Amino acid sequence: VLRMASTRMELWSREENHQPYVPQHKLGILLPEQIAEQICNCASQMANNLGVDAVFVYTIHGQMASLLSRNRPNPPIFAFTNEKSTQMALNLQWGVIPILVDLSDDMDDNITKTTDLIKAKGTLKEGDAVLIVSDVIPTRSTPTVYQSIQVKIIS
Repeated sequence: VLRMASTRMELWSREENHQPYVPQHKLGILLPEQIAEQICNCASQMANNLGVDAVFVYTIHGQMASLLSRNRPNPPIFAFTNEKSTQMALNLQWGVIPILVDLSDDMDDNITKTTDLIKAKGTLKEGDAVLIVSDVIPTRSTPTVYQSIQVKIIS
């Protein structure tokens, strides 16, 4: 009931302001924080404009999932993490479905593994579009942070 009321109020606000999304106040002070925030703002707009069926976010600490959640995109947000504490904390975020998985250093492997997992649960099917947001933390094998937005059609 609360979700329905909240959704209706947000819709009225968007219609009244003639804006497709509710503008957010800047949270980030440092450049990396601002980059993550802008990626999530754009990802939310893309998800709504493209009408994707789900948003996948790969996170260790939950920051990217939290930033996506504050924008309230229409599709569900699947947050994949390998930290139990992050999974539990993300249960409190709006629209986030946290899933505990063993993430690897290979992003393509993570995408394939999690797509197969969600397909097996029956949430997504072949032909559905998924928006993927990643904020890969540097490791020994990948010393660079890769922040990206991708759109993938489930095959």
